Amino acid sequence: MSRLVRPALLLLAANVAIFLAFTLPQTLQERSLASRVATLQSEALRERGQVEALRRRARAIQANQSDAARFFGEIAKSRQATLLPALAEVHQAAAAEGLHLGQEQYSRSDIKETGLVRLRITLPLRGSYGQLVGFLRRLEGSKSLVVVDTLGLTSPESGGEASLAIGLSAYFLAPPEGSGV
Repeated sequence: MSRLVRPALLLLAANVAIFLAFTLPQTLQERSLASRVATLQSEALRERGQVEALRRRARAIQANQSDAARFFGEIAKSRQATLLPALAEVHQAAAAEGLHLGQEQYSRSDIKETGLVRLRITLPLRGSYGQLVGFLRRLEGSKSLVVVDTLGLTSPESGGEASLAIGLSAYFLAPPEGSGV
């Protein structure tokens, strides 16, 4: 039996040596590769998400550029082309609703790095609630670039007229530098 044990032990030792020399490193390498593949797949998925986010951002930027080009090409006009019609439209809306217009206040400010000027208009109005709502509806349908910034409604005392303090902004293109306007 010892004759058979020695060759069996040698064969077992050779198998262990071959396992340690070839099979174990191969198995460890495959595990390492599988782990690396999983990591790379996770990274690729994250990168795809980032690419999609960048694509959405690029589309938003393109839409903003298109909107800005449309705004400056079609909507924003010079002071003469914007301001007088806008003020006339506000006054016509107040007159059409039969409102009493108080002393208007104006303040002008340049909007940095846009090429636009903002004219803030404060209008005190008096009239019935229905007249004031009608005025606001007319402003809402205005073709002028007029924005309602603030509203302050004071209810009438003993059935009198309501008061509305409305803050509006009208926007127009800044005049060229050196034009004196």
